[in-house]
Amino acid sequence: MAAPVMPDMMLGMSRSMVTMMQFNEMKQDYTNSLQNLEEGTDQYAEASAACHQRGAARCVAVANMHRGLYVKAAQFIASLRGGTGDSSGIPRAYTDALSVFTDHAPHKSAGEIAEVLKEAMKLGDWPSGALDGTHSLKSIETEPIASASLAQVHRAVLQDGTKLAVKAQYPELRKEMASDFMVFKTMGAQIKQMAGGYDLMWVVEDFEKNLHRELDFRLEAASGEQTAKQLAHLQPQVFVPRVFPELSSDRVLTMELCEGLVKCNDPKALGDAGLNVAECAELICSTFAEMIFVHGRVHADPHSGNIYIRAIDGPNGGKQPQLVILDHGLYHDLAENDVRHNLCKYWKACCNKDRQTMTAIGQRFAGALHRFLPLILSPWFVFGGSGVSLREIISAAKGQLPDTIGLKDVADFIMATRNGGANLIGLLHALGYTRGLLENLGFPEDKRIACMLKYAYLGDVAAPSAIPRALSSSEQWCMLWNLALLRVHIHALAPFAGLLVRYTQLERFPRVGFTMSLLAGFGAIGFGAAFAPRLARLTVKN
Repeated sequence: MAAPVMPDMMLGMSRSMVTMMQFNEMKQDYTNSLQNLEEGTDQYAEASAACHQRGAARCVAVANMHRGLYVKAAQFIASLRGGTGDSSGIPRAYTDALSVFTDHAPHKSAGEIAEVLKEAMKLGDWPSGALDGTHSLKSIETEPIASASLAQVHRAVLQDGTKLAVKAQYPELRKEMASDFMVFKTMGAQIKQMAGGYDLMWVVEDFEKNLHRELDFRLEAASGEQTAKQLAHLQPQVFVPRVFPELSSDRVLTMELCEGLVKCNDPKALGDAGLNVAECAELICSTFAEMIFVHGRVHADPHSGNIYIRAIDGPNGGKQPQLVILDHGLYHDLAENDVRHNLCKYWKACCNKDRQTMTAIGQRFAGALHRFLPLILSPWFVFGGSGVSLREIISAAKGQLPDTIGLKDVADFIMATRNGGANLIGLLHALGYTRGLLENLGFPEDKRIACMLKYAYLGDVAAPSAIPRALSSSEQWCMLWNLALLRVHIHALAPFAGLLVRYTQLERFPRVGFTMSLLAGFGAIGFGAAFAPRLARLTVKN
């Protein structure tokens, strides 16, 4: 057991001051570069792109310097593409530059990490001395095969030849994080001022609590075992590596080595491995949908450094994807206040535009700002609320959040969801991660909605079966109908919205409810008839 650490205020202050200096330089760079340019012009776009590149380089430098919390933040930003689009989300220069931190963060030398490893295993004088038959391992490589925000992973071999992956926590990490959090808490007033008057100290406190859980690798081992049991019926398509508890501690986690792994967000690499990229995307989507809607457990960090795909032999002689879930450091439990069950009902209500149910459950989840929740789950749910604007419809058709949602709306929404029960922010965070992965693989938003809807149906009971049942025929047809209506609303109405916005001053559709209902109804019938075969394929195979 690692000894408790005391925070170092000077260490935390120096780290935060360096970061603030970089932030101020980035802000001044944007101001100086864009102040005399007109937004929307080619010159503005070129100057803005150059600022993004310089800003991204500064962010990479800070994360490399400070590691820990800063790498954690870099990983999150790198995954924030989930359909928001470069114009209304994070500029791509940042997501591309920071993506390196998902599995190639700054690492420690073997000599620096040896102290941590020796808490869980006999290594003698390694790395300066050789290993022999009296030691826990036959061999261990000095260079890590992966490194992330909290730890680095080394390839090793047991005395009997079993191949291992040994995950070792950075030795100074706990002190650095304790020091950072101490500074954040001390600077509560300044943080509130920077956040537009919002008291976000609860975010810091929740973040600290979750990171303390992630820093205990024994908890991670237990979470991995629970996930393996819950998803055992999906083998061999879903795989969770076995843990060796006798060679693990709160700072060391020893697992069986998984070889032949392919980045789950790299469609070219997946194709080169002989895999169907669409099948890979569907496997990712369905696995995490089952975990959320049926088991009520949310993997907190499903980014491309924690989950992988590898090719295994399929039943017909070809290759099929296997989803490998490596990291289990943090899960969110949706059992509190019956959030899991209500989330199932809410997703179904969003798909069939049941405004009464959406309002009732949405108010429980997000209070007075419940109108924004459907749009956060999917821009396609834009029709679930009232007072939908034309620009919101156009944004939904592009798979983007509407530009009518401002920073204040997001901040208000986050504050409201804290009282919604369980960890709704953690849930939305995880959904953003997986949505970003699916976007990288070209997985259409309607297929993501369909996959999630299937498991919402299966989870819409007080105590779902440990092994999900098959959908009934009526449930399948109800799914297809709901999806057809969603498509016609988005794709049939968006062109009209664009024309009205362009040639008139209207911001909302005229009050011609009967005409619009006929348009939507006949459009859905025509759409369903023309695309029935395609719709049938959208139903996830039972």
